[in-house]
Amino acid sequence: MTGAFRVAVPPRLRLTRVKNTAAVALCAAAAFAAWTFLAPPQVGGATSFAIVDGTSMLPTLRRNDLVLIRSARSYRVGDVVAYHSSLIHRVVLHRIVAIHGRRFTFKGDANAFLDPEQPTRRDLIGKRWVRISGAGLAVGLLHRPAFAAAFAALLVVLFGLAGARNPGRRTE
Repeated sequence: MTGAFRVAVPPRLRLTRVKNTAAVALCAAAAFAAWTFLAPPQVGGATSFAIVDGTSMLPTLRRNDLVLIRSARSYRVGDVVAYHSSLIHRVVLHRIVAIHGRRFTFKGDANAFLDPEQPTRRDLIGKRWVRISGAGLAVGLLHRPAFAAAFAALLVVLFGLAGARNPGRRTE
C-alpha cells in the first residue's frame, strides 16, 4: 500500500482548532497594538505617562488625570507639552504660548504668569495625546508596593481561574 496515511478529524475538533488559532491571532494583534501605542520609551515604545498633581492647567487638566504623551515632529503655539524642568527638577505639563527661535515659552492655563524657564526641543518629552480623567489615581496606587503586590496576586488568581478546566467536561 502506498500513499499517505490519513486520520479523519471530526468537524467539531477542526472548529475548535480554528477558534483557538483565531484567539491566538487576535491576542497577538491586541498585544502588538498595545505595545505600539502604549509602551514607554524606556522599553522602546513611544508613549510617556504623566499624572497631573497640580492645578495650573485647570480647567483643561485636573488633579489625578492620566495624560499619555507622545513625541511630535513639530510643536506649535497652543499645544499642551510635557518638558523636563531644570528649575524644579520635575516634568511640567503646560501649554506653549510662544516660540522664540529654538526656545519655547510655556504657561499653565490657570496661571497668570509665564513659566520662568524657556526649554529647548531637547527638553521636550512630547505633547498631550490622550487624557483619561481620574485614572492617575489608580496608576499612582500601583507605585505603592502593597497595592502592586495585591494587583499582581489578583491577576494570578484571575488567570488561574480562567485556565482551570471543568473536571466534568470531556476533552477530545
